[in-house]
Amino acid sequence: MEERPLPQYAALTAAFWGVFGGFLAVGRDRIPERIGFGDLTRIALSTYKISRVITKDEIAAFIRAPVTEDEAAQEPKKEGMAAAVGALVTCPYCIGLWVSAGLSYSFVFFPRETRFATTIFSAHGITDFLNAGFVRLREGPSTSLPEQPTDSGDV
Repeated sequence: MEERPLPQYAALTAAFWGVFGGFLAVGRDRIPERIGFGDLTRIALSTYKISRVITKDEIAAFIRAPVTEDEAAQEPKKEGMAAAVGALVTCPYCIGLWVSAGLSYSFVFFPRETRFATTIFSAHGITDFLNAGFVRLREGPSTSLPEQPTDSGDV
């Protein structure tokens, strides 16, 4: 059984919260009372898309390559900080918190520019769903989801 890099995970967590604390210290007076639904939607869709680009797209393999072991840059290194960062940059869900925080900080300091950028990434994210729907329609109703394992021991 491989050991998880818990001290390195703790360091990444501390870095995240350190940046968050720094943001609050510097940006406290600029934080809006509330975030509008449109801005929240753009940030959410952009987080989805940027997270997928960072963790899955071939074009972003250069970001993952230093902390991964395989040619596709999907398998994190096994030890040390590289293992922790590798786990972060190969998991869309894991990196999503970092991306959404960055977009939110950007929204506070540069709302106009952030709206523009998140509109681009949101539109790109929406096309993922439209393309998946188109493929599904084109393949017809006979296409079904993969079978799930049952409790009877099938794996």
